[in-house]
Amino acid sequence: MNRVPAEIVYRIVYLSDDEAALVALATTSRWLYACVAAQRKLWRLRFERDFPKEDENELRWLRLYARTHLAHLLSAEEQQETLLPTDELLDWFRAYCSRCATEYRWRRGLHTAHQFKQATDMCVGGIRLQSIINTSRAARGIRVISQRALAPQQRPVWIAEQPCWDGVDTDGMLVTDYRYSDEYLIIAIEPPSMSVGSTNATLYSWHLNALHLPPRLIMSNFMGTISLYKNWLVIRKHFMNDSIPSITLMFDLAKHTARPGILEGGANHIHIQKATEDSVCLLWRDKIKAEISHATISWRLWDFTPDRAPPAQCPTVCETQFYAADAYLETCRIDDSRFVIFNSASKSYSVDTMPPTIALMEITEANTGATMKEKWSITLNLVDIEPIVSRDMLLVTLSHKGHKLLNLSDGSLVHDISIAALSCWSESGLYPLRSRWASMDEDKTLEQPRSSSEFAPARFTVWSRLQS
Repeated sequence: MNRVPAEIVYRIVYLSDDEAALVALATTSRWLYACVAAQRKLWRLRFERDFPKEDENELRWLRLYARTHLAHLLSAEEQQETLLPTDELLDWFRAYCSRCATEYRWRRGLHTAHQFKQATDMCVGGIRLQSIINTSRAARGIRVISQRALAPQQRPVWIAEQPCWDGVDTDGMLVTDYRYSDEYLIIAIEPPSMSVGSTNATLYSWHLNALHLPPRLIMSNFMGTISLYKNWLVIRKHFMNDSIPSITLMFDLAKHTARPGILEGGANHIHIQKATEDSVCLLWRDKIKAEISHATISWRLWDFTPDRAPPAQCPTVCETQFYAADAYLETCRIDDSRFVIFNSASKSYSVDTMPPTIALMEITEANTGATMKEKWSITLNLVDIEPIVSRDMLLVTLSHKGHKLLNLSDGSLVHDISIAALSCWSESGLYPLRSRWASMDEDKTLEQPRSSSEFAPARFTVWSRLQS
């Protein structure tokens, strides 16, 4: 086979739609590997097709892979922000193989245990690859466990870091809420024995690359809810006086501006639908005043861009008919242009007589503005949902503890995939291709590790199957 002209091998790679066969071909010799891997643009297109970046779990894996395999090219921590997952320096054939290997390890229960190094509040150095938060009720007990590449040609290590609290009196302070993204950590603390609904919480933020520096004070006298996505922190602040409507504040954590963006008006539910470096788009739902019924629900889409005048604009308003009460109507973001609304209390009612309880909403943007409309809706007794965006599916948890898989495109039931095989991937969110998934059965998968008592001391170790 090594005598075959390279042009013939290139043509085979270009025309073949059997990635497994191409991987097998590449393993037969270094020359054939070089020929297969040389089709860099083609493998990049295949990667983006099979593992789309619209899925947050797939995008997170690709960023981790890029940081890990290109860390030796980064001479300083500040430069890692400029390294995009789609950088042409990546070997896209190797990335494709590594992503498939990652899914296989989750499926077969193949894991590696890492003992992390002792906590430190000093500047650690190196390139941070990923982080997880080890929570604690006490403010001083919070730990950030980060995987770092400390030096070229060395294996990354896991290090526990303690956020710096310089300038903050944390004696006896308790953590009431926290959020973290790929780059930022938000913690809310308050004194003990505060009454329910108190307004004495204080919000602080850190960049995960600078935990050794004092935190940034976001807000004092806080009561409400917080959302964090990418570099955007959205706060819905409530007041003790019920006659005062809540306000929504938007902070761009990448810019240390003193004044946040403000939206006035008492939205009952808000989630971040889309975010870029310079703007954030919020889905805003008004309160449903009636008891559970076939209610009219008002939705608004707010686009906030700080450098624009006016910074907050409402490109579309939409009203939908839905069977829900205010406390049980929930939303779930699918991607930048889609979200699901569902009634989590529908288990108490008969499917035969009940209107739709779950619907997919679609946002379409054009030069003339944006529109929001229902794409499909069905009736199910459900309690929760989980999107599997990379496979265009929606996992629905039913009220009788069963599950159903729906096609996101039209809400139809998925018949060719075994739900019994779901648990091994649910923690990572990294699923096999639908064609491969359909050919699997229970015997080809294992339960996720944390369901076994063998993995009980997880707080002392990190179980890693992300890298090849």
